[in-house]
Amino acid sequence: MQLSAPPVARVVDLVKNYYLEEVVVRALRGVTLDFNEGDFVALMGPSGSGKSTLLNLLGCLDRPTSGQYFLGDEDVSTMADDDLSDVRSRYIGFIFQSYNLLAQYTVVENIEVPLLYQGCRLDERTRQRCISLAELVGLGDRLDHRPMQLSGGQQQRVAIARALVNQPKLLLADEPTGNLDTHTSIEIMGIFQDLNRRGMTIIMVTHELDIARYCLRTVVMRDGRVVRDEPVRDRLDAVREMQKLQEEQQAVQLTT
Repeated sequence: MQLSAPPVARVVDLVKNYYLEEVVVRALRGVTLDFNEGDFVALMGPSGSGKSTLLNLLGCLDRPTSGQYFLGDEDVSTMADDDLSDVRSRYIGFIFQSYNLLAQYTVVENIEVPLLYQGCRLDERTRQRCISLAELVGLGDRLDHRPMQLSGGQQQRVAIARALVNQPKLLLADEPTGNLDTHTSIEIMGIFQDLNRRGMTIIMVTHELDIARYCLRTVVMRDGRVVRDEPVRDRLDAVREMQKLQEEQQAVQLTT
């Protein structure tokens, strides 16, 4: 009998409390979820629902108050800080809404940053790997540009490439389209859908219902608990949505 592979990530009865003087903020109240290989999950919920707290715990940027967090078959919820840092670099890619690029670095140099933190040797082989990632996200003609020379969408593309440079098993994104217009948001979701089709497991926080429809699964949170976990119905395809948007824009131009 063949045993099934463990989930890429699994949280069991996860609790996170924050203590503000005499006030206890119960951010997570016993969350249990599995994220399997090839999942593309939208984490949703109102402000204060716990979705960003959960994403930070999944990214090993914070520790739970209680409960367990497994990456593969490895329990990381009680690891020391140095071990958590190693886990982040080996397993996880994180994409922030604010991009977090280094202003003085070029596109390729920004993509290389996680390799520097790992102490990797930056030789011609690693540079070619970073160039390939830049090309994957559509920035092959912007390799020597710095963030100030890029649009918001292009900066987000750099952030995606940087998150992929360590070949993570889990890609986490915090409101990746929050600062972008409709056209650029569809482009970014197209990159995510392409990565997901290649087997990447993606968990994304978003408050936008239309953006969540590009995912495969929606997890809705409220008051620190999961209140809904279901497949996405009427899923959007980024290629088709871009074609529709372009047709609408052309129709508007013809009438003006």
